[in-house]
Amino acid sequence: MIKQLLNLLKLLTVIRILACSQVLAADYLDSPFSGLLSDRPPAYKDLSPEKLHIWKKLLHYDLNENISQISAESTFFLSPDGHSDPEAEYNATIQFFEKDIHNICFYPARFYLIYGRDIPGEMIQEEGCRIFRDYTDNVGLDKLYIIYVSEDVIIPISANGHIFTKLAGTNAKGKYREYGLTFAASENDMTDLVLKFFSNSIDGIYSIKPYYENAMDYLTNDRSLWEFEINLTEEQKKIFYLHVIELRHRNTLYSFFNINCASGMSKALAVADDRLDSENIVFFETPLEYISEIYRKPGLVSGIEVLPSESENLYFSQNRMSTPVNSPKSIRLEAGGLHSSIYGNGMSLRFAPTLNNIKDDNRFSPALAESKFLEFTGRYLNGKFLLSDLELVNLNPIPDARLGKFSAFSFFAALHNNVDAEHVGLYPELALGNAVSYRMGNFIPYVHAYYGYAVPHSNNHVFVRPEAGIFYWDRTVGKINLSYEIPLTTHQYYRNYMYRYKATWSKSLTNNFSVNAEFTDYKLGHNDSAPRRGYPGRHLTEAGASLVFHF
Repeated sequence: MIKQLLNLLKLLTVIRILACSQVLAADYLDSPFSGLLSDRPPAYKDLSPEKLHIWKKLLHYDLNENISQISAESTFFLSPDGHSDPEAEYNATIQFFEKDIHNICFYPARFYLIYGRDIPGEMIQEEGCRIFRDYTDNVGLDKLYIIYVSEDVIIPISANGHIFTKLAGTNAKGKYREYGLTFAASENDMTDLVLKFFSNSIDGIYSIKPYYENAMDYLTNDRSLWEFEINLTEEQKKIFYLHVIELRHRNTLYSFFNINCASGMSKALAVADDRLDSENIVFFETPLEYISEIYRKPGLVSGIEVLPSESENLYFSQNRMSTPVNSPKSIRLEAGGLHSSIYGNGMSLRFAPTLNNIKDDNRFSPALAESKFLEFTGRYLNGKFLLSDLELVNLNPIPDARLGKFSAFSFFAALHNNVDAEHVGLYPELALGNAVSYRMGNFIPYVHAYYGYAVPHSNNHVFVRPEAGIFYWDRTVGKINLSYEIPLTTHQYYRNYMYRYKATWSKSLTNNFSVNAEFTDYKLGHNDSAPRRGYPGRHLTEAGASLVFHF
């Protein structure tokens, strides 16, 4: 009897499910918009090569590796395998639309590609399409701009600026509006952001807000905005416009090195035109590299405007206009000859994915700021090759006091030996610092101090490294730097020298090449247990010239 009752309950449950399904089907068939999905879309394998290509771009796939730049955990994907299986995401999208006709308003670009139709205006007015209606009522797209934002000299990790887009045009209500789409780290606390700098654990998000809010945020922080108008067809603008709402508030991972604002925006923009995708990125992509690449492509940029910051206006008045479109590549290789008063003639080699070297004659930014990561310095002297320095991080902004900025945070972490060592000995050093400058035409005097802790081969110690110097920066002559440093330590000497004079010269030749020269004189200490021959008055003098190649 109990078994029969259970079977009866199961039968009643099945009947109820079938009845509900019939009601849903009837409601769907009665919908005035049911015809939008009446034609069964083609199977994924039957899509044309052109549609397959656009579909992968809509998913932000790396077309060479067949995997999306958007992280697998993002709410952007409808299939659990959508991050790496475009066919699974295609089928999940169709099922999502068939589940509720109003779901097409969440992915209008996908709907447009799969079914080849526009969403009817009457349907957009329904509650199920409220988010898409709010978007079309506010955002229009007649012109598309890529916006390059200059660096914030107070925050060295911004050394290569920022990239986002501006959508300008008449919205569905007939009003002209400008909105910005940006991809950025969603960390609100700058300390957390710096601590996560080298990790892939930063949260990133695509967001849309009125462009004037973006502009004011940056201009009040003394950052210029360069507006690059992009030349697109009406169809290209349409697919991008529909895709923007698909990205709104979608979360994904953010990384300064491989998923930053430049790479995140390039994948979004590539939906409109393949030429807007980044190419030939050797190590990692920076906003400067990206905007330079876009500018060099024939017929893509139709105009450039600039909203100058207070700093930029000062530089303009001194004929030092920055030119972000001519920025060099991020990887820096420097090689040349070297003479040492102790070890004779030899060679030097430096390699780094350098974002910005403060002593280079760079034309893409008039500010004094340095952002270096993992710079290797090697030398061949006295018949031996040694790795003399490994700078892990060197973030060194020198703000301009004329702009009311009297100090900036610096951070330095390195592994190195004494300056007169002839053997490899990489000992750690960690330091924080402050600096300020005062621009007087081509002359820029400055003071800088590091406060840190060093762990040499003996006698760990705390130190202060005050430095005073001056830059002379002229477009014809290049950049010259003269400086004097006198370290103060709780031990005898810092890296076995008492003070240091230094002179450098850098001259940019092309976007990819420059020449450098350097002269250094150290007054050595007496830490060595076995003093070497040839010390001329306990001084170490080094001089060299090199060629710098950016790639």
